Amino acid sequence: MGAIKVQELNKYIKKYLSMDYILSDIEVEGEISNFKHHSNGNMYLSLKDEKAKVNGIIYYMDTKNIDFSPQDGDKVIVRGTVSIYERDASLNIYIREMKLKGLGDLHEKFLRLKESLFKEGLFDEDNKKKIPYFPRTVGVITSKTGAAIRDIINVLTRRNNSVNIIIYPANVQGDKASEQLKMGIKYFNENPVDVIILGRGGGGYEDLFAFNDEELAREIYKSNIPIISAVGHEIDFVISDFVSDLRAPTPSAAAEIVTMEKSELINSLNMSVNRMNQKVSKKIETKRSLLDNKKFILDNFLEEKIKDNLELLKLQKRLLDYNKPTINTYKLDLINKDKLLRKSFYNKIKSENNNLKNTFYDLNKAFENKYKYELLNFSFQGKRLMNNKPYKNFYKEKEQLENLKFLLDNNMKYMLNTKKLNLSTARKNLTNPVKSNVLIRDENNNIVSRAKGLKEKDNLRIIFEDGNIETLVNKVFLRRDTDE
Repeated sequence: MGAIKVQELNKYIKKYLSMDYILSDIEVEGEISNFKHHSNGNMYLSLKDEKAKVNGIIYYMDTKNIDFSPQDGDKVIVRGTVSIYERDASLNIYIREMKLKGLGDLHEKFLRLKESLFKEGLFDEDNKKKIPYFPRTVGVITSKTGAAIRDIINVLTRRNNSVNIIIYPANVQGDKASEQLKMGIKYFNENPVDVIILGRGGGGYEDLFAFNDEELAREIYKSNIPIISAVGHEIDFVISDFVSDLRAPTPSAAAEIVTMEKSELINSLNMSVNRMNQKVSKKIETKRSLLDNKKFILDNFLEEKIKDNLELLKLQKRLLDYNKPTINTYKLDLINKDKLLRKSFYNKIKSENNNLKNTFYDLNKAFENKYKYELLNFSFQGKRLMNNKPYKNFYKEKEQLENLKFLLDNNMKYMLNTKKLNLSTARKNLTNPVKSNVLIRDENNNIVSRAKGLKEKDNLRIIFEDGNIETLVNKVFLRRDTDE
């Protein structure tokens, strides 16, 4: 057989070892030394006893099977496969599982307690309290001499020196540790803070076991103050991590979680102020636009109402102007009739005629004065409408004008009818009434010669030489010497 290459030799040895069923799945007991957790996620170490050592490798995918943080000096039992690295023929054990020797019972106890508390619901997310966004006071339960407290203080003061820190010193390992940790939680619930950090720095599996205490877990669960568990390193897990309101991978990470940097806080406040100003400005602009629309609608409404009011006033004036010729016509007719009667009854008619002239003069004067008054009053009301709210007074003013017109018409009719009645009465008292040129008949066509017997609202027809008129009795006046 000829010589073979080194590479072929190493391949043969590796193949030969892989064929051995004992070496393909073997457990090895030893003490860890030269431990290194590489940045690629793999773990490198040596296992040794009093007389020998072997190199070990834990690949990244298998590190999740290890529930503690390996470190030099730990006595462990590992399970894996023995093989060589072809390049330099170095013998390695490729580890898949690792557990601490002598702590198997503790680990089993940890798993049983974890399962029991999980079933009770102590780990439920629905029961966890929310960590405050900006706590003012932070309670810290940890050793007063450990690295954890220094890390927490440094991070808190660096990120925001306005946060108040209260420290409750407690042992974090040993027989009294769990009891002191519980007392710290009770203290901060009796003397409230915004949030509690419960933690310690890294250590072996046995060093962290105080945080696996059942009574401590129940104290954490019933706490009214939110609790952050920050025990050991990122790969370390204890019961307090599961039952607390939040788990932080390290004490420093817990300090970062509970504080916002002052610059970030200022930026956040500035953003909030800007958002608030934008909302206020938008609200003001919306209200201003709404007010402008209402003002535009009100201005148009006022303009239309004032315009309608002016038109109504013009109509009233036209009606008054229209009635003036009618009054003058009645006046001329009466004067003509008066002249016909004056031939035989001069003294009597003269007196009545003068009274009639004075009455018509007063009536015209009253109309003119009332018209001027109403015109001035309307001008005044128009100004008040501009200063006040005209739509409230418009219908009231309209009603007053209509009432005034009705009263004026009735007064005019009443005066005319009264004077006509007086003339009729005078004619009846003449010695020769048959020769009168005016005749009054009621609605039954009977001749009316006396006021007695007439009632208000009786219809009368007055017959003149050149025509006739119909009138309505407004009121009946009887002389005292009239026969009953």
